[in-house]
Amino acid sequence: MEIVVNEWLLDYLRPDASKEEKHSAIKFINAWVERCDKVVIRRPGPFVSKFYQFMGQFGWDSDSRNHFRKLFNLLFVNADKTIILDDCDVEELPEGLIEKIPPDDKYLVELCYSRQNSVIVTTDAPLRNKLIEHDSSAKIYLLKEFLPTYIPHK
Repeated sequence: MEIVVNEWLLDYLRPDASKEEKHSAIKFINAWVERCDKVVIRRPGPFVSKFYQFMGQFGWDSDSRNHFRKLFNLLFVNADKTIILDDCDVEELPEGLIEKIPPDDKYLVELCYSRQNSVIVTTDAPLRNKLIEHDSSAKIYLLKEFLPTYIPHK
């Protein structure tokens, strides 16, 4: 499976994130590591920009620093865990869909539509609802729905 995540993953690793948010992010990362799945990101893009911003901004916190280092290795060093798309690799969205998606979320939907087997995992319920309203076959899940089905049962 190819997974498109937005900035919730980064926000949930911040020092000021709630315990539940940190727990969800770590559970997601650990399950992703165990599985043969890949995360799809765009370069340049909001996710990558925020990632580097947070690495510098929260380097003072040892837990955050360790989580961001692990994420760095998964996203930018381990080619088995990440697909990085450049602007030239991203397909344009259909005209009717572009109008329904908030401009800040356009990159997520473009990534998902550019990769045939990808799903979006988000915490943004309005985005999910708008996308499903336009395309009932859209593969977009809220984190709270996705996580229980994604974590391997032992």
